[in-house]
Amino acid sequence: MKKNGIAQSLHRIRAGAGLSLQELAGKTGLSLPYLSRVENDKANISVVNLRLIANALGVPLATFFMDEAQSTIKLSSKSQHRKLVLNVCNGRKVTEEWLLTDPEAKLEPAIITMPSGTYSNPLSHEGFEFIWLISGEISYAVGSETYQLVRDDVLYYPALLSHHFANDGKKKAVFLVVATPWSY
Repeated sequence: MKKNGIAQSLHRIRAGAGLSLQELAGKTGLSLPYLSRVENDKANISVVNLRLIANALGVPLATFFMDEAQSTIKLSSKSQHRKLVLNVCNGRKVTEEWLLTDPEAKLEPAIITMPSGTYSNPLSHEGFEFIWLISGEISYAVGSETYQLVRDDVLYYPALLSHHFANDGKKKAVFLVVATPWSY
């Protein structure tokens, strides 16, 4: 069974400092059996006790959470992106390219490509959306307001509000949308 991040970090940091569990117990005032159970992921640890250990080891408290943070780093290469058709308007496809397809991700980035004269269907969902128009021009309706976006404009809104977009311009429009939480 895999140890939790704190248990793994505690063992790695303590061993790296050249301390035995008994020596750490002496420096912290915590019992040897307790420290052993924590390090073997058999007991929970309070923030107060974790701070005692961090002080004894001479490291910031956040150090014990670094392994967990490291494990959330994701790299998505072009071959892992997924492209789908959002809508077909006048024979032209509006596409969405998912840049990150990990359902454990906390956000969902995608590139939307809209040929001239295309639009999306209205939708709403939980969370928030961030839009950055990379090229072209679009009109973006959120709730009862419509915004005219040009290159490098950014729009951020609660996604519970009904929203849809259209490219009434003469050129293709491309924009980044980042939704949170991940919903597909």
